[in-house]
Amino acid sequence: MSEKQGNTEKPDYPFNTSANLEVFIPNLNRWHRVTCNDFRSWDGKRRITETINVKHKEVINISSKTIDYDGPLYAYGTNRKVIKQNINNIVESEVLVERNSRSQKLR
Repeated sequence: MSEKQGNTEKPDYPFNTSANLEVFIPNLNRWHRVTCNDFRSWDGKRRITETINVKHKEVINISSKTIDYDGPLYAYGTNRKVIKQNINNIVESEVLVERNSRSQKLR
């Protein structure tokens, strides 16, 4: 067996990670679906769309509800909360810098 290496802290997700998570990219003027890791670190407009199943007299009605998300903002890959500045980008951290440098080496 090998030892665990790197980040072993479990990320905090104060939202439904199975919902449709989207961030608004202003220069493209549209919403984009993202992973829960990107969503929790996006410093800009965020929204969540959840499916709602309502059963009434043996009939199941399926609808969805979209809400703007104004929850906590975290530096990427950490549980370190940061102050919102509306930079419309992912808040960097040492975890993101390391990930990006590894992906550059693979190219």
